[in-house]
Amino acid sequence: MKFGFICLLLTTISLPIFSDDPPEFRALYAASFDINTEANCKTIVDRVLDGTFNAIFVEARGRADAYYYPNREDSTYPNIELRGQRYPISPSDFDPLQYFIDRLHNATPRREVHAWVTTYPSWNSSTPPASPQHIYNAHPEWITENKAGVTYTHEKDAALDPGIPAVQEHLFNTFMDIIRNYDVDGFHFDYVRLNDEDSGYDPVAKAQFLAQTGWNYDTQNTGGALDEAYKAWRRDQIAKLVQRVHHQTKLEKPWVVVSAFLIHFDDPVEKMGQGYNWWVAHNAIDVIHGSCYSDSVSGNVSNWNGYITKLKQNGDENKIPLIAAIGDYKLETEGDNAKAVEALRANTRKPDGFNFFDYGSVYEDHSPPHSNALFNAGGVFANWAPIPIPRIPGEETIPPNPPAALTAALVLGVPQITFQRPAAAADGDLPIHYRVYRGKTIPVPLTYSNMLMEWWDLSSSRTTFSVEDKLAGAGTWYYAAVAYDDWNNQAVSTSAPVTVTKGGEYIIETGTGGKNISDFSIRSGVFFNSTSHSLAPGCTASIPSKFSLPSDGKNDMGRFTPSGLASGTYNVYATCFNYSSANAPNITVRVYDKNGTRTSLFNLTQANCGNKWTQCATMDFSEGSGHFIEFDSSTQSTSGNNDRMNPAAVRFLLVANPPKKELKPKVSEPPSNVVEVIVDSEPTALDYDDNEKKWMTTTYGGEANYFNGSARYFAAASYPMTAYAIWIVDLPRAGWWAIDGYIRPNQIGLARGVQYRFVDGNGIVRNVTTTQQTGSGGWTINVDGVADKQAYFFKKGRVYVTLYGNTTGSELILADAIRFRLIKSLNPFGWMLY
Repeated sequence: MKFGFICLLLTTISLPIFSDDPPEFRALYAASFDINTEANCKTIVDRVLDGTFNAIFVEARGRADAYYYPNREDSTYPNIELRGQRYPISPSDFDPLQYFIDRLHNATPRREVHAWVTTYPSWNSSTPPASPQHIYNAHPEWITENKAGVTYTHEKDAALDPGIPAVQEHLFNTFMDIIRNYDVDGFHFDYVRLNDEDSGYDPVAKAQFLAQTGWNYDTQNTGGALDEAYKAWRRDQIAKLVQRVHHQTKLEKPWVVVSAFLIHFDDPVEKMGQGYNWWVAHNAIDVIHGSCYSDSVSGNVSNWNGYITKLKQNGDENKIPLIAAIGDYKLETEGDNAKAVEALRANTRKPDGFNFFDYGSVYEDHSPPHSNALFNAGGVFANWAPIPIPRIPGEETIPPNPPAALTAALVLGVPQITFQRPAAAADGDLPIHYRVYRGKTIPVPLTYSNMLMEWWDLSSSRTTFSVEDKLAGAGTWYYAAVAYDDWNNQAVSTSAPVTVTKGGEYIIETGTGGKNISDFSIRSGVFFNSTSHSLAPGCTASIPSKFSLPSDGKNDMGRFTPSGLASGTYNVYATCFNYSSANAPNITVRVYDKNGTRTSLFNLTQANCGNKWTQCATMDFSEGSGHFIEFDSSTQSTSGNNDRMNPAAVRFLLVANPPKKELKPKVSEPPSNVVEVIVDSEPTALDYDDNEKKWMTTTYGGEANYFNGSARYFAAASYPMTAYAIWIVDLPRAGWWAIDGYIRPNQIGLARGVQYRFVDGNGIVRNVTTTQQTGSGGWTINVDGVADKQAYFFKKGRVYVTLYGNTTGSELILADAIRFRLIKSLNPFGWMLY
């Protein structure tokens, strides 16, 4: 995406100067155990900004827990996951994912933020999650079983079973919630695979296999004949999740890059259900990150070549960007991480970039730090490199024109912001989305906390936009109006300054150098100076604050009397420093306002107020009346020498409805006009990865005789067959579909009683016996066994067709392409094709 900027003031901005390398993706993984505290996140971002990583992958979902706010803006996709269950978030209201977005999107150069999620693992600690609502506790029936019926434990990540529909629905909603409600540049699947080859045999999963294929795995798997078909079906359940998230993302936010981490061990496609070659071939993924997790440079090159070899089987090695995900922690020898980059860059099919696991290994776990070999002078990442564009088919990079005629003016003391829809950009696009941000500086930081208002105008039909900022505090403000097009390219206009004399937000701090410090007074007792202060939003950094101790008789009273506040009703919030010594439970809060004097008890403690604002009162305030809020230690229920009452600051916030942001309209898929779907049997690495080679590839008689030049065949000496073939068909619309099979011409010796099985849209298992003997060849096999006018009904989505035998003996069976032809659409006004 691209960015445009226009400012209505003349300003000079000093920016760092980078010497550019050719475009190359350079990223870093930041794991949940490193991002659960604000202090750690600050350190990580500072280091990223000091180097030339142009993207960071933030583990937003660890073990079925959230390092963000589920359903933050809306619940279009219901998300029941809990925050910080594996690694508690500190402070408790901190939003790690948004922190990275705010800082890295406002950096120069801008860095991308990708939401990284673990997919199927649910828990990996011997101590269960504390909350009964965590899915490990709430849904133990979702955890996978092996063939023997043993449920996986935390030692195997308590992995969820991809064959359970409720699991897939939960994951889809969780992932789409992140994509819809956060301004991420990408979404990254991890552990999007089986835990091991023996997983995925939950009874619910096998019941789904029966319902969708017509085969009972427990009673009909004679001689393992269903094993390959079950592996293909199980692999496809994972593919369906990837495909569904990718498809919906392109409807919601087409600019978001959907990617996945691949493993290189245990034959990921055949054994681990990670059918990445199918994802690539079927346009279900934008970018793949192939793990290069060897302890040697040559081993990492070998890992990389494995992915290239697999993708070459379908000619897809250059279809999408491929990233080398380097396990930095495996490369213990100093400088080997840089040598691995150099060796991979020299590969015939070199990576389009690199992604390092992880932050700790690159920056903290080694001496000297592994980052030196990457970023020092002469290092492989010494210079800045822009991200290669485009990565997504159809990606647009021309920004819209910025909002026109932006004004910000006081109306009865309240800022009123107005702007007009701009003219179309050079590519003809008008904005479809606008935001207004408030800030103290130019450029206005485009952070979530600064966002005042948001509008959606998908038809680009509205011309004027306006909003009141009743909650603006006293001071001078700038407003940035941002226009976004349908690829999230953006352009910014910034207003002239507006000075509010008495606003809707007012903060009083207690330490020297703080805001409105003269409004704080000590009414009795003794207050000491602390070198620590709260880091709650709006507090002044690096100043002291006041505290009292109960050991002097609990007679300490600190009063806050706002002098710059307009009359009105206000919610009052308190905060303290974030240390265990902030421990003053059950203190008295005394409010004097136009309703008189009243008191209540309040916990001014680290747990309740440390580095965050917690409401302690409501005040009906009148200017000039001496109204105040007071903190009194006389009722404090702790008495230790280190049990401090630390009213570091209070915040008055006008009780007024903030502007109601417009939510993005729910998107829906446009109707499909596809009338034919063909699934080939080759290459075998796609829909049916027969590792045991029971179905062999043939080009006998010349490639022109087969669909796409080859087919598979089964030539066992006796029946029943020892392996069933399966085609995975994805129907884009519901309707009545005819099924044909492709066969080479002049084959009078092929199977005469070949048997197909599928389940129609009404849940009826259809068994068809037909012949492969033909003179003309082509689409002559009547797979569904009926005339077109009697074609079966199928719902939108997957259909599995198996070829499982021959009633006329030991005859050669070919498995080439099959074709679904739409005969009649589900629409009652649909048309007939026969």
